[in-house]
Amino acid sequence: MPLIVRRLKVMDLPVIETLESESSRRHPQRAGWMEHFRKLMEVATSEEPEGVLVAEYDGRVIGAAVVKTLGEHPYTGAKFGELQALTIAPGWRGQGIDARLVREAEAYLKARGCETLVTRLPADAGAEDSALFKGAGYKVVGWELERSLK
Repeated sequence: MPLIVRRLKVMDLPVIETLESESSRRHPQRAGWMEHFRKLMEVATSEEPEGVLVAEYDGRVIGAAVVKTLGEHPYTGAKFGELQALTIAPGWRGQGIDARLVREAEAYLKARGCETLVTRLPADAGAEDSALFKGAGYKVVGWELERSLK
């Protein structure tokens, strides 16, 4: 059975949260991420549910991407969107599911008139995460710097 990428169904939500929870275990230093992810999904499903893309293989959800149109980019003025989350089931990493979801996210935004897709990677993202985007032609265009004020 081939991989399909489709729009979100309500019954997918707990599965997607479980996938993200399993993935986030690889990064224990990201305290609070799952709460942020739940809020992100709540906003996505209420504001732009068609932007939640689900990868399914043989009737089983194995990945998801959350993408959102954002309007004009503050620096370039071009219409843009953001890939806000990308999650893949642990047993399916390295099999091109992430690349397929990124391509589908790009197509989704392009169909809505966007000229650019932006995304963010945390500093602790693995080499395979940055290689996915660099291999697809993404480039670093800025830095987000942080300093604890505690």
